[in-house]
Amino acid sequence: QSLEYDLERVTGQFQETRSRMRHLVRSNAEKFRQVWIVNEEEAKGLIREALDADRIIHIQQLGMPWEEPHLWFMDNVGPLGGRQEKKEAMEVATKLLEGGGSVNSLEFSSGKGSRVSLPILGISGWDFPGVAS
Repeated sequence: QSLEYDLERVTGQFQETRSRMRHLVRSNAEKFRQVWIVNEEEAKGLIREALDADRIIHIQQLGMPWEEPHLWFMDNVGPLGGRQEKKEAMEVATKLLEGGGSVNSLEFSSGKGSRVSLPILGISGWDFPGVAS
């Protein structure tokens, strides 16, 4: 009987701990998202200011026409990367940690169907879709 009681008690403690853990994970994920969105809006505001300065310099100082670049991340709200991007990142990290060859660049989806290649530090040649290099 003592073992049965211990099993029930430990099982109950486990389920309680698992329930608390799941609640914390959801709570932390929501807090992370809220902080991300606040920081993202602040960053977008700074980017808009930089683009305004660039426009003014082009038009008033250089006398050149200015066309606003399309920045796909300005349309985004919330953390980047869905399950596919996380899976790709984990595959790259696993490959690097296991020493399974060298990885010269990382390639991720931008969320709009286009892909962006980001070279690892020390490797030159950024590849952004629609932007001449």
